[in-house]
Amino acid sequence: MKTNARSGLGFKITLILCGLSLVVVLTEISTFWKEQNRRVEAFKNNAKNETVRASKEVEERLRKLEESATSIARDLTEGKITDQQLLDRAKQELEQNPDFLEAGAAYTPFAYNPRRKLYGPYYTRKTGKLERVQVEDYYDYTEKIPDNEWYNITLVKGTHWNEPYFDKASEDIIAENDAAFYRIDPQTKQKMPAGVVFVNTSLGKLKTLIDSLDVGKSGYGFLLSKKGVLLVHPKQQYARNQTSIFDIAKERKNPQMEAIGKMAIEGKSGVVDFVDDITGESCWVFVQPIALNGWSLAVVVIKNDTAVDSDTKRPQLIRIALETVLFLLFLLIIVCRGHQLGIRNLWGISCAFSFFCVTGIGFIWYLVLSESNYNDNRNVLLSKTNVDKFLNPEIKTTEKLKQKPPLQIPTGVFIQTVKFNSSSDVLVTGFIWQKYSNGVHDGLERGFVLPEGYELDIQEVYRNKGKNSELIGWYFEGTLRQSFDFTKYPFDYNDVLLRIWPKEFNRKNTNTLVFLTPDFSSYEVLNPITKPGLIDKFVSETWIVESSFFEYKLTNFNTNLGVEETGSLKNYPELYFTIIYKRGFIGILIARIIPLSVVAILLFITMLLSRQSGMEVVGACAGLIFVLIVDQIGLRGQIAANGIIYLEYFYFVLYLLILLVAVNAILVNRDRKLSLIEYKNNLLPKVLYWPSLLTMLLIITAIVFY
Repeated sequence: MKTNARSGLGFKITLILCGLSLVVVLTEISTFWKEQNRRVEAFKNNAKNETVRASKEVEERLRKLEESATSIARDLTEGKITDQQLLDRAKQELEQNPDFLEAGAAYTPFAYNPRRKLYGPYYTRKTGKLERVQVEDYYDYTEKIPDNEWYNITLVKGTHWNEPYFDKASEDIIAENDAAFYRIDPQTKQKMPAGVVFVNTSLGKLKTLIDSLDVGKSGYGFLLSKKGVLLVHPKQQYARNQTSIFDIAKERKNPQMEAIGKMAIEGKSGVVDFVDDITGESCWVFVQPIALNGWSLAVVVIKNDTAVDSDTKRPQLIRIALETVLFLLFLLIIVCRGHQLGIRNLWGISCAFSFFCVTGIGFIWYLVLSESNYNDNRNVLLSKTNVDKFLNPEIKTTEKLKQKPPLQIPTGVFIQTVKFNSSSDVLVTGFIWQKYSNGVHDGLERGFVLPEGYELDIQEVYRNKGKNSELIGWYFEGTLRQSFDFTKYPFDYNDVLLRIWPKEFNRKNTNTLVFLTPDFSSYEVLNPITKPGLIDKFVSETWIVESSFFEYKLTNFNTNLGVEETGSLKNYPELYFTIIYKRGFIGILIARIIPLSVVAILLFITMLLSRQSGMEVVGACAGLIFVLIVDQIGLRGQIAANGIIYLEYFYFVLYLLILLVAVNAILVNRDRKLSLIEYKNNLLPKVLYWPSLLTMLLIITAIVFY
C-alpha cells in the first residue's frame, strides 16, 4: 500500500511538473515568435516606406530636369529668349543645378540660320567646369537611326524621356529629358517644330540616394528603366552594359526576377519573395513605380536582417531548448511510467532522454554555426553614403574649428593568402592600392602603414598617372599581430583585421586631417556575403571564410604623435579590411568528437562488466584516462589557447564519468552491498550513465554559448 501511495504521489508530482514546464515552453515560444513577427512587420513596413520615399525623391530630382528642359523650350517658343540667348540660359540652368550634366538644344535643319543646316550648341560639365560644345561636331543628329531617337521622337511627341544610356566620357549612365520648341511658319502660319531642347544628368547622384536607403546592412536598391534595363545596381557592369532584368532572369532561369521586371514595366507596385543573385539569401523585393517617366525603383531586403541580433536571439532559443528538454523528460516519465521503476520503463526513459539531450546540443551548435557575425555592432562600409555618415561628425568639427575639411584617400585591398601561424600571428599577402587626385592630394606623402604588422615586405608594383589623378599599387607580405579568441573551439569565429593608416595623419603645414576610405569604384559588389577583396576559391587551412568587408573603428590616440599641426586624434576613424572566419566543423567532428564518443561508448561497455571483473574495470578506466590526457594535451598544443576551451569540457566530463565508473565497480564488488547499487543488478548506474553524461554536456554547451 505504501509503495502504491508513493507511486501515485510521484505520478501526480510529475504530472504537475510536466504541465508547468509545458506552460513555460509555450509562453517562451509565443513571446519569441511575437517579437520576431513584430520585428519582421516593422522592418517590412520600414522598407516599404523607404522605397516609397526614395522613389518620390528620385521623381522629384527628375522632375527638376524635365521642368528645366520644358521651361527653356517654352521660352524659345514664346520668344521670351532668343536663339542667341539660348546658351546663356543653358549655362544658367547648369550653374543653378549642380546635378545636371548637360543642357542645350539641337535645331532642325536651317531653322537657326538659312545658310546653316545643323546647329546644336550646349554646355557640358567637365572636371567641375562648364565647356561649350556642338552636337554636329560629333554626328548628324537628324539621321533616322536608333541612336538619334532623342531628337526624332521628341519632334513627334513634343516632350520625351530618352532611354538612359552609358556615357564613356563620364563613365556613368545618363538620363535625359528632351522637349521640342516651335516656330510659326510664315507661309502656312502653322506651328512647326524648330528643334529639341535637351537637359541631362548622370545617375551617379541617384545611386548615392539609393545607397542611403535604410534597409538593413545587407539590403540595397536598384533602378529599372521603362524597358526593364538596369540603370543603377550594386553590380556596376549591369548598368554599364545596359543589361535587362529579363536577360538576367532568362540566364538564371529565375521566374521571380522576371516577375519583378514585369511589375516594373507595367508600372505596378508590390513585393516579391526572391532569392538574391548577389548574396544567395532569401529576401523581399519592394517595387515602386516612378510615374514621371515610367521607371521603377526596386529595393531588396534580406530577410536575415530582420531577425533579432544573435546576442539576443541565441539566448532566447537556448532557453526554449532547455525548457523543452525538461518538459520532454517529465512527459517521458509519465508515458513510460517511470515512477514504477520497471527495467523496460527506465531503459526507455534513458534512451529517449539521451536522444533529446543530443538533439538539444545539436540545436545549439546549429544556432552558433548559422549566425552571421558581420551584422551586429559593426560600422560596415558598403557605399560612399556609409562613409559620409560616419565622417560627417569629423567634418563638422573641422568646420567649427575653421579648419580645412579632411582629405579622403580612396584605398583598396585584395588579399591572396592568409595563414594562421599561431594563436596571435597571421601571415597575410595581397595588394593595396590608393588613388590620389590632382589639386586635392598635392604635397601629401604617398603610401600607407600597417601598424600591427612586422616582418613586412611592401613593394610598389604599379603607378598609373592619368590626366587628373594618380593610382599607386603595392604588393605586401607580412605577419600581423592579432588577438584571437579560441574559447568556443570548435565553434569559434575569428576576425583577421588588416588595419591601415595613411602615411601621414595630416598634410604638412596645413592642419588638415587625412582619412582613408574604401575605393568603392574598384569593386563589383561590396556586400560582405560575396567576400569582396578576396581571391576566388580562397583557401585557409581548416577555416571557412564567412564574409569580408571594410569597416571603421574609432581610436583615441590621446596624443598628436609629436606632430603639432595634427592636433588631437581623439575618435580617429581607422580603416580596417576585415575577414571573418569560422572554423570548419566537419573536420573537427571527425578528428575530435567521434574519438571522444568512442571513449564514452567503451566506458559504458566497461561499466556493464563491473560485476564480473571489478579490478579489471578499474584498470581499463586508468587506461582510458591516459588516452584522454594525451589527446587533450595534443589539442591544447594545436590550439595554443589561453584558458579553457569549449571542447575541453568534454574531456572533463569524461574524466568525471571514468572516476564514477571506477567507484561503481569497486562498490559493486565489495562485501558490504549498498541497496542503491545492488538494485536489479546495478540497474540505476547503467540507466543513468548516458543521461548524466549528455545532460552535463547540454548544460555546459548552453552556458558557454548563452
